[in-house]
Amino acid sequence: MSGIESALRTSAQGLDAHGQAIAVVGDNISNANTTAYKTARAEFADLLGEASGDRTAGVVAGIGDGAALKRVRVLQENGVIEPTGRELDVGIAGGGFFMVGDTAAPQYTRSGNFEIDKTGLLTSATGLPILGYSGVDTTTLGTINMYSAATTGSVTSTVALFGNLNASAPITTVPANPTTFKEVAKAQSFAASQPVYDSLGVRHDIQVAYFKTGPGAWTAQAFIDGGDVGGTAGQPTLIGTTSFTFGGNGLIPQANAAQATINAQAAYSNGATAGAFAIDLSSMTQYAGGSLINNVTQDGQANGNVSKYEFDSDGKIYALLDNGTRSQIGAVPLASFQNVDGLERSGTGVYSATASAGDPTVSSAGKGLLGTLEASSLERSTVDIAGQFVNLVLFQRGYQANSQVLSAANEIIQGTLGLIR
Repeated sequence: MSGIESALRTSAQGLDAHGQAIAVVGDNISNANTTAYKTARAEFADLLGEASGDRTAGVVAGIGDGAALKRVRVLQENGVIEPTGRELDVGIAGGGFFMVGDTAAPQYTRSGNFEIDKTGLLTSATGLPILGYSGVDTTTLGTINMYSAATTGSVTSTVALFGNLNASAPITTVPANPTTFKEVAKAQSFAASQPVYDSLGVRHDIQVAYFKTGPGAWTAQAFIDGGDVGGTAGQPTLIGTTSFTFGGNGLIPQANAAQATINAQAAYSNGATAGAFAIDLSSMTQYAGGSLINNVTQDGQANGNVSKYEFDSDGKIYALLDNGTRSQIGAVPLASFQNVDGLERSGTGVYSATASAGDPTVSSAGKGLLGTLEASSLERSTVDIAGQFVNLVLFQRGYQANSQVLSAANEIIQGTLGLIR
């Protein structure tokens, strides 16, 4: 009877192993479109004296106890990177894992379909915080606040204008107390508008008008719309003036540079602190040709809100602000392992490191064996549907064959018991 009993044991083990293998195939197929999913492989091992403890006396040596599913191995192959157009989607082109969760015990994933939670933290699609660096710091691992890039405005204190005033311009008369911008425009030799910012980050447009008053002699006046300073909207309000002269070389002599500055005073009517800013004209030139402003520098800026996010290939995260600036929020590093087979699947596309995986090496994307980041893209699942159906047929046949062995052994035992009776 021991041989028939062995057949019962081995076929039962085979049914269990092949049933689990079919479940692995089902899991793979169901995740064929899961972001960055890695195909799992059922690995069988033969049993010898393991299914029922010590082997029964009389059993022929070498007869096994069937097969068991010893391991479900995750095949860490890189999937195809597919563009999505979504700014918070990031794919890893090459090796490495994003770090998520707790800095004390991080977990690892290749799913880059990031989200921003209600507090502004960058998270995985399942809500786990993405771990990285804030600002330009590359030493302190922590969470990343995507709202940190928004800026408050800064008041303008200095403006420097660079350009040319036409040496051939006719001499004109500076108007006294002009009441319209048209009157200013009629008298001026040249004018250009320049934005400045108050203490609340609000933009105000200043018009600087230039009047040629003699050979090499100029007067510059700064006007603001009266509506910005408690006057009549649409009418010019003079907030600063200066006169200066050019030398024979078309430049303002160094000794006269201080004169080429408009010290403007603007009593804003919107509740902001009164503005006091210097408009430096000392770098202007006077040559024949058109008058123009070709460069401007200033230290003020408007309030900035995030309008778009960008990920660089090395993991740096930038925010594009609606005030025209680009600000680095932080960076997302990648982790690599000596033995990726030592990673243990934890569900929802996340892996935990075991002792066999080794200690993670954390670095910027693109360094060493780490892949680069592909912005607005995601890694597809590595599941090959056709291959999985081939495996399904093989496991199904194995299951059916084991059930036939079990049935045959059962019939033999029943027949033998009938003889005994």
